[in-house]
Amino acid sequence: MVLFLCFVVRMAWLCACFIGVLLETQSVHSENAIPVVALKPTVVEGVSPLHFTGTVTSRRFAALSPYVDGLVISADVDEGHVARRGEVLLVLDATFAKLRLAEARARLDEAKARLGNAQRLRAEAEKLGQNISQSTLLSRMSEERIEAAVVARLMAELKFQAELVERHTVRAPFDGVVVDKLTEVGEWAESSRPVLEFLATDQLRLDIQVPQDYYPMIRHQSSALVRVDAFPRAQFTGQVVAIVPASDPDGRTFLIRLHLDDPSHEIIAGMSAVARFGVSDGKKALEIPRDAVVRYPDGSTSVWVVEENGNGPQAYERQVVLGDAYGGMVKVTQGLDHLMVVVVRGNEMLEEGAVVRLVDRLPGRSGAADMPK
Repeated sequence: MVLFLCFVVRMAWLCACFIGVLLETQSVHSENAIPVVALKPTVVEGVSPLHFTGTVTSRRFAALSPYVDGLVISADVDEGHVARRGEVLLVLDATFAKLRLAEARARLDEAKARLGNAQRLRAEAEKLGQNISQSTLLSRMSEERIEAAVVARLMAELKFQAELVERHTVRAPFDGVVVDKLTEVGEWAESSRPVLEFLATDQLRLDIQVPQDYYPMIRHQSSALVRVDAFPRAQFTGQVVAIVPASDPDGRTFLIRLHLDDPSHEIIAGMSAVARFGVSDGKKALEIPRDAVVRYPDGSTSVWVVEENGNGPQAYERQVVLGDAYGGMVKVTQGLDHLMVVVVRGNEMLEEGAVVRLVDRLPGRSGAADMPK
């Protein structure tokens, strides 16, 4: 009996030691766990890319002519000059117009002096009251009205003469670029003949011809990624703003027009470009943040996924095949399941089988940066 009790006590002691070691091991694992931000892939509609070649055009083009005939005294702009709206592009000799403006200003000053005198006489007559005849008062009031009318007429004439001086200047009607200069200093310019050709740079568009088989797939306001041949490494965005419901009888194609977003003003009208649309193919696809992808020099790609086991959450690397990328997201075509948990932040610290701890954000970083939306 004594031996049996000793055996029981010894087994209890061994169990307590084992549990203590296990708890200590789990505590160590918890303390050494690597914090990561992780989430499940998003299930989205699969898309097939459609590519169409087109030509960049400008929404606005202007053949600029002066409002009046005159001698060109300033034309410092050349082809390729980028101008802001209202910038002076060409100036005609306005000597005589400026003389007429000065004369109009002098006549107005004289009329204002006469009006002031008439107002003073009318005010004095009103103060005299019964001591002045009614006819005299009415006469003073009439003189004031006449002089006021003269001042109003001369103010309108002054405004007209100032406008006439301004019309000897040709200004940019909108933000754009000079594409052709048709006159030089010393030449006579006529209001009926263009002196400059001007093209808008802030409202570019891409015209593409879409075959009839794909025409129903393109919708108004659809977005597209655009690559301009002159800038092969750059990527621009475009949005469908017009769909012309009339086909080219020869090619059976339809005109689709996109507005181009070019904040750096690199694109020029006349350049060729390719628009890439994503059209739903009826299949499902998985989408993850780009930050989750690990890229290797040989071109292979992988992600880290979190799996639960006896030691807690652990990270394992999985090879994946990527599809299209839009903004901060990328599609995964092979290697992932929609139930897997993918590491988005903290993957640079991982190794195979590393124990991890799931957090909303990493220390020292803002939640907005670490929690993918």
